[in-house]
Amino acid sequence: MNSNKVIVIGAGFSGLAAAEKLNAAGMQVTVLEARDRVGGRARTEQQADSIWLDYGGQWLGPGQNEMYALAKRLGHSTWPMYVAGKNRTLFSGRLGAYRGSIPFNLPLPALRSLAYAFVRLSWLIRRINKESPWLSPRAEELDSQTMGDWMREHVRHPDAFSLLSISVKSVFAADPDDISLLHALFYFRSGGGFFSLVESEGGAQQDRLERGVQPLAESYAKLLEERGVNILLNHPVSKIEQQTDAVKVFMSAAEWECGSVICAAPPALASEIEFEPPLADKKQSLLSNLQPGCAIKCFAVYPTPFWRERGWSGSAVSDEPPVHVCFDVTPPDENRGILMGFIEGRDGVAYSERSPEKRKAEFLRALESWFGAEAARPIAYYDHSWRQDEWARGCYAGVAAPGHWTSVGHAIREPSGRIFWAGTETSTEWNGYFEGAVRAGIRAAEEVIEGLIPAG
Repeated sequence: MNSNKVIVIGAGFSGLAAAEKLNAAGMQVTVLEARDRVGGRARTEQQADSIWLDYGGQWLGPGQNEMYALAKRLGHSTWPMYVAGKNRTLFSGRLGAYRGSIPFNLPLPALRSLAYAFVRLSWLIRRINKESPWLSPRAEELDSQTMGDWMREHVRHPDAFSLLSISVKSVFAADPDDISLLHALFYFRSGGGFFSLVESEGGAQQDRLERGVQPLAESYAKLLEERGVNILLNHPVSKIEQQTDAVKVFMSAAEWECGSVICAAPPALASEIEFEPPLADKKQSLLSNLQPGCAIKCFAVYPTPFWRERGWSGSAVSDEPPVHVCFDVTPPDENRGILMGFIEGRDGVAYSERSPEKRKAEFLRALESWFGAEAARPIAYYDHSWRQDEWARGCYAGVAAPGHWTSVGHAIREPSGRIFWAGTETSTEWNGYFEGAVRAGIRAAEEVIEGLIPAG
C-alpha cells in the first residue's frame, strides 16, 4: 500500500483545504470532482451583460478567519454590503421602515415577545456543546422537538413569530418545523450566536468577495495544481472499496488506488456512494439523514440602484410568501443596481417545480410592494434553484431533523477505516458556511497525517 497517496472527493473549499494541508505534508494528492468546475456550493455566473452574480454562497463575516486569510493570500479583496439607509418591513399588511438589524417599527407587544424569545434562545445556545451536541444539557429533550415547536411555545405575538420564522428560514433554507431544535441551537452556537448569523454589518452577511466566491476557489485550485496537486473535474465517484493494503476509488470509466480517502462531498451525495465493506449502519444513517435545505436565489437588475436615491438600503423583510427577504447586492464598481432575494424552505421546494417566469413574477411583486412601481421594471432577471443542481440537491447545508444528533450524531467525524470525513457539515465552527468547510478540510487532513505517524 502506498500510504503517501490520498484521494480527496470534492473540490469545494473543504476538499481544496484538505488537499493543501496534505500536499504541504509531502503527500501525493488527487482531488476528484463530479462537476465541471471547482467551488462546490460556491457558484459565480458571468452573464452576457457583464453582470456577475453569486448563485451560491456569497458572504463573509467577522470570525471567519480562514476564509478572510485565504482571500488575502490569493489576492481577492472584499467589500462591505450596502446597508446605508432605511430597511423595509411588511408585516400583517403594514408597510414600514427601520434602521439597523432589528425592526423596532413592529408593534410594542411584538417587540416584547421577540425580546423574551431572544433571551431564552441565547441562554439555550450558550449551553450547547459545540464539539458534541449530543452531550449538551437536556440534549434528548432538545432533539425530540423542532425549532417550530419551541417557537410556538415561546413566541406568542404573530409578527414576532413571523420574523423569527423568516430568520430561521434565511439561515437554514428550511422551515422551522423541519429542523431539530438541538441542531438549530448547535448551528447558532457554531457561528457565534443567533445575531451573528442574521446580521449584515458585524454579522455573517457583512462582506462580499470581489468578482464573486467561485473565482476564489478557482485561484485556490490553480495554486494547488502549481504545487503538484492533481485536480480532475467531471469525475463523479461511484464506489469506494477498502482492501487489506489499499483503498480503491471507482468512477464510471476509471479507478484509482490510494492509502486514504477524504470525502468532502455533501452528506446526501456521499450516502449514495457504494462502500465496500458497507459503512456502519449509524454512519450510513447519519449521511442519509442530513438532507440539504432548499433555496432559490432571485436577482433583478436595474439601470441604476434607484432605491438608494430614495433613502432605502435595498434590504427588506416581509411575512408575505414566497419571497421574505431582499438585499442590495450591487458591487461597488457597478453603475447598475441589483436586488437579490430568496425563496426558501418548503416554498423553495414548491417554486423549484415552477417556471422561471412564475418565480420572476413573485419576486417582482414583492419588490414592488417594498420599493414602488419602478422595482417591477428591471432590465434583466436571473435565478437559480439549488434543488435542481445534480451535485448539491439543495443548500445551504445538511439539516438535521429531530432525533438525529442524539441517535447517530456521534459518528459525524468518526473515520470509517481509511476513509476520513470533511465538508462543512462536519465542522464544529461555522457549520454550514465556507469557513466551516475550510476548517473541516484542514481537520480531516490532519487526521490522515496523524494516522501515518508511527506510535511511540
